[in-house]
Amino acid sequence: MEVGFSNSFFQQLQELVRQRKELEGKKFLGIFDKANLRVIEELLKTDLGTHKRERRPFVGYFYSKWLFVCFLTRENHGNVMRVDLSLCNKKKECSKLQNISYIFQDRKRRGFYLYRLPKDLIKDYTFCGFCKDLEHIDKLDVIEVKDDGLQRAFN
Repeated sequence: MEVGFSNSFFQQLQELVRQRKELEGKKFLGIFDKANLRVIEELLKTDLGTHKRERRPFVGYFYSKWLFVCFLTRENHGNVMRVDLSLCNKKKECSKLQNISYIFQDRKRRGFYLYRLPKDLIKDYTFCGFCKDLEHIDKLDVIEVKDDGLQRAFN
């Protein structure tokens, strides 16, 4: 009996690893709530608008030990980069997101960025669904979190 259980468990574990590998690099739509945004703001040393927003949508993907995140806004001011969210499957809790969003402009760094965050620290967000054909996000400059930022954000 124990051998059957062990084999079954091992097969389930192999399946989970296989699924995880297939999902790596696949873009998805998500939402961070205000509490998590504040931690991320501290981590990135930037302003994500938590003083007036309860949540902020993002397009992200996992790669190796990182979560790459591109924050979104519905505001269309000046030089903007458009993101068509109709290319994303949206679960019910995300259905109010507009089909056309824009990449959030980092006010402190004055640009549009893809942020590289340690995936072990980012656990709590709303998963809205997977996206396709959003490769233009990969062309954004990447802002990395440094180790000293991690210590300040979580102490």
